[in-house]
This record gives sequence, structure tokens and C-alpha cells, in this order.
Amino acid sequence: MMLRAVLVLFGAALAAWAAEVQHVYILHTNDIHGALLPSEAWWVSRDFPPRLSNGPGALEVIRAFRKQAEEEGYGFLLLDAGDVFKGTPLGDFFRGQAVVDFFNRAGYDAVGVGEYDFALGRKAFEQMVEASDMPWVSANIRVPGADTSPSFLRQHLILERGGIRFGIVGLITSYNNNVIKDSVRGDLKVLDEEKVAGEKIAEMDRLGVDAVIGLTHIGHRYEKRLADNVPGFDVIVGGRSHTALYEPVETPRNHTIVVQAASRLTAVGFLDLAVDTDTRRVVGYDGRLTSLYSEEFPGDPEYQEYLDSLRADAEKDYDEVLGKVRRELVRYEMAESPAGNFVTDAMREYFDADIAVHNSNAIRTNIPEGDVTYRDAYEIDGFDNTLVKGEYSAVQVREMMEIGLNGRYAIFQVSGVRVEYDPGAPFGSRVQSILVNGEPLDSGRRYRVVTNSYVGSGTGEYGVFRAGENVEDTSVPLRDAIARYVRRHSPVDAAVEGRIKRTVR
Repeated sequence: MMLRAVLVLFGAALAAWAAEVQHVYILHTNDIHGALLPSEAWWVSRDFPPRLSNGPGALEVIRAFRKQAEEEGYGFLLLDAGDVFKGTPLGDFFRGQAVVDFFNRAGYDAVGVGEYDFALGRKAFEQMVEASDMPWVSANIRVPGADTSPSFLRQHLILERGGIRFGIVGLITSYNNNVIKDSVRGDLKVLDEEKVAGEKIAEMDRLGVDAVIGLTHIGHRYEKRLADNVPGFDVIVGGRSHTALYEPVETPRNHTIVVQAASRLTAVGFLDLAVDTDTRRVVGYDGRLTSLYSEEFPGDPEYQEYLDSLRADAEKDYDEVLGKVRRELVRYEMAESPAGNFVTDAMREYFDADIAVHNSNAIRTNIPEGDVTYRDAYEIDGFDNTLVKGEYSAVQVREMMEIGLNGRYAIFQVSGVRVEYDPGAPFGSRVQSILVNGEPLDSGRRYRVVTNSYVGSGTGEYGVFRAGENVEDTSVPLRDAIARYVRRHSPVDAAVEGRIKRTVR
């Protein structure tokens, strides 16, 4: 559907609202992770993924909605919920400044804070904020002792759009205290988000705002919990869990409207908020997630040319030799492979995990014998995966192995475990034995497991990977873990070792 048709559809759906209602368009993004360059929607089709226009397409969509809001006399807000740069060569190389440039071009009104915005340290984060044309907000990041926010962050904003006064309250997960080391975060602490939210809601009421927007980086599950535990949020624009909410979610207790726009700038979220101009209350809404397919949204060509020039600098060392492999690392989809053992060993070592698992069909190329470059590390992971880690019970580990050997798709490649399975047995009873680092599964302990972001998202059959404890998308690119492994272990000599064995009937 072309953008004009999208706008006409929204306009027709909302025309029934009364004349005394003011509309405000809220466009939102989250978890961009530096993904400004066009990409492929591998989750739609791994064999024939449609192209996405990412940053250039997002600019096109944002400008079109802004223009329509101006023509209709509606209010307009553009927000991002944090984790803006970490996870791509472009984001890392320019230390977040390329994403700040995108924010400035698009005209964002406010940006929330994610834990990986601290990834290069507090000073680099401050420099990003200082280069921004908009404020960054997070109410529960505080300076110890003084209990005030650091000077470069705002706890809240009050913005008037279309005659409606919005209070925007930023919140980050308090789990950030464990995720980001003190040496990186600096002399800052993160207070409990629900406690701070209650205090800020009361403050917004005293300041006479008409509607309160939570700009949160806590994950969709916790967004819904926050909405029901803390009355007063009209809207929550969320992030952290990379959830694609194709329509807004209205929570049952306090009727808060919750939105989130997937991740990596593959989509732009749209929310049309209707506010009664007499009562100053939200009386209706409509919303959609606009996926940035290149066929529909080709994007701003000048901005694309600019990004191509940045790419040349960001990827200039991709042909640097990292080390060597003694033999070609071949990939197989239905059996243990040298390439699979190499990739999963790299994943497990990076986080000193007990177990690593990776779906075989996401290993996209073989690595030839001889020199290995960073480009090889990039290309073997053709889907730009990041590493997801969590803690799981022995029962959950067994379920993972059952799913990975169920025969419906390519099997899992593994590290840290040895599995025997019967391919002729029914699902749920295929796995005959599991050893973790040479020892049988222990029902009394939890195992540290690392996987890739596709499996870790819990898509389809992979729900068990979201059911562990302390599950976290670390935003560490898989290719970086592979590159580090080659540097440390060159010449690499990965081979089939009997990690996955079929039992003979």
C-alpha cells in the first residue's frame, strides 16, 4: 500500500469523530541500534526477503505524516524510546552521531534512554545528547547522593501540540543497574521505574497537563504491567523488547494505550490520538505500524547518498584479515557441521555460557580455507543477528533440544552440549540423552544459554527462549563474537565432533 493510500485509510477511519475533538499524530520508533542503512526483512522470507528502506524510508514517512498533520490542523509528535546506535558498523563507527543526525533531520521532539546508549561510556553518551536538536528524557536515572538527574538528561517534558498539553515522562528499566557496568554507566543509578512513574504522574497532574505519555525502555511485558500498576498514563511509547505491535494495545485496568515499533528502523509507528477539547480527555485513538518496504517507500535519495558515503568509512576495515582457518568450514542444515561448531563456540565463549544454540539455516555461507576477514564474519551471519542470553532450567534446556531436533526445520547447531536423538520418535521424546560439558542435565541448577536474536525472540516454536530468567538481547553483533574468536584461536580448526548424534534403530 502506497503512503498516500495509507494516509487516506487513516483519514477515512477517523473522520467519524466529532468536530470538537482535536487530533494529534504521534509517530514513534525504538531500538534503532544504528540500522539506518537499507536492509532485508528476513523474518518475512529467509529465501526471498523483501527490501526495507530503513532511514531514508523513515524520513519519507515521517515527512508525509507531518505534512498531513499541518494541513489538517492536527498536532504532531515524533518520539523515540532509546537504544539508538549500538549494533551496526555505522552506529558503532560514528559513536552514535549518525543516528543523532537522523534524529535532527527528521525533527524528533524527544528521545528516551536505553541501556545500550551507555555502551561507549557516559562521556560518549553525553556527546550524543549535546549534538541532538531535541532533549533526551529519563526520570529514573539519577546522580547518587544529590538524587537529581544528570545535567544532560531531562526527567520530563511538557510540549503543547494542537493546543493539547502533553507531559512526556522518560523511564528506563531498573535492571539497567545490572546490565551496564558501573565503569561504563559512571556515577549514576537507576531507581525503580514504577515508584518514579507514580511520582511523576502526580507531578504532571499538578502541572496541569492534558495527557501523559510514558517514553519507556522497559520491554512490552513490563510496559503493560506499568500501565496497570500506575494509573495516569494515557499512552506508553515503549522499547527494549523489540516488539512489533501492528495495532495499539489498550491495557484492561487503566485503559492505557501501549505502542511499540519493532526495532532496527524496519517500521515507523503511527498513533492518532483524539482529545476532547472541552474535557481535555483522550476519547479515541487509531494506530498502525508502517513497515518500511522499499517498494512502497523508496526513501529520500539525497539521504541515501549521504548514508552510502558514511558506509564507505564505517566498513573500510571489513577486509582486514583476522586470522586463518585450517580447512573450509562447511555448513549443513540437517546435521552437525564444522561451520555450526565454529559459530556456536564463538557465541558460547563470548559470554562464558554453558550452552550455545544457533539455527542451522541462519548460517548463510561457508568460510573457505585460509584467511578470514571481518567481511567473512559478517557474511556467515547473513541476518545481522545479535546475541541473546538467559538462564534456563534443565527442563527448558531439554525442550530447546527437542525443538532444535524436531525434523520440521533445519536442526540447531550447538556448543557445550552433546545430544543423542531418535529422528523417528515423536516430537517431545526424540532426545535420548543430553550432556552439558560432559555431565548429565542437573534438575537442581540453571544453565546459562546464549543464542541468536532470531531464535531468542521466541518466534514460532521458539517460545521457550523467552521463558527463561534474565533473558536479554545484548545487542552484541554475532559477527563481532565470531571475529573475536578467530583472533584468539587462529588458525581455527573446527570439525564435526559428535555433538549431535542420531541413535540407530
